[in-house]
Amino acid sequence: MTHTIQPHIEFLICTLDEGVHQIKALLMPVQPRISYLVSWQHSAEQSESRTNGSTITLARKYPLPEWLKERPDVRVVHLAGRGLSRNRNCALSHAQGDWLVIADDDCRYGEQSIAHIYEALNRHPDADILQLQVHCPDGSPLRTYPATPYEYRNRPRFVYISSCELVLRRQAALPRFDERFGLGAYLGCGEEELFVFQASKQGLKVYYEPLHLVVTDGQTTGGKFAVSKPVQRAKGGLLTLIHGTMGALLRCFKYAFVYRTEGWGRRCSYFFQMIKGIVYVHTHHTLP
Repeated sequence: MTHTIQPHIEFLICTLDEGVHQIKALLMPVQPRISYLVSWQHSAEQSESRTNGSTITLARKYPLPEWLKERPDVRVVHLAGRGLSRNRNCALSHAQGDWLVIADDDCRYGEQSIAHIYEALNRHPDADILQLQVHCPDGSPLRTYPATPYEYRNRPRFVYISSCELVLRRQAALPRFDERFGLGAYLGCGEEELFVFQASKQGLKVYYEPLHLVVTDGQTTGGKFAVSKPVQRAKGGLLTLIHGTMGALLRCFKYAFVYRTEGWGRRCSYFFQMIKGIVYVHTHHTLP
């Protein structure tokens, strides 16, 4: 009888400052072929250089909680500053698993999560990236998901991606997260959408499966368009990189003036912020 060795799944947990204490509820019981990498970012060290051996320095300055030291399946790396995309890139650089689950410190996983990852891998042995589903604590989907699988190039209209839906093959030629986008950056979201778009554009296979992966009670940042200028700017920047400048201008104009039933002042403000996002991607490098 032939036994198939399951691939090694590693959860990449990006956390900032005191968020490290939330990780305890994320960790599942120790089990074979499952591990965790915690990328612990310290905003108090905003000015520290990226190239001065900061992981060792910060590890001495910020000791781990005792309960985390007791976990043989957890590795921790440290980095200075802010920016979720920068944190995710740090995690990708230190990852060791065969398949990498993008996680935040408020995510919650269970045995079903692992089973569904393996099920999706069996369905798509050629996959480079998998997109699964996020649920709320009451069991309902975080948003309305398509009922049927698809490959990213054939995705339905108006679907979008959240980072904690993603499972990545480490050996694929993955892009890096654009550090102009995401929490803590001038363009306050959209990094995962751009990441998957760029991966697909360079030929990677991205499959969606309607399978539950994770529970979280956090609203996605992209859902805060009406109240967040960084999110509004990110909309313009993301549309520019996907559709070009002229395509972005037309889409931003349409989006601003059909969005809900806002007054004209609010609509003009939305459009202005999206234009600032367009300008920003033309004047700032992807790795500031």
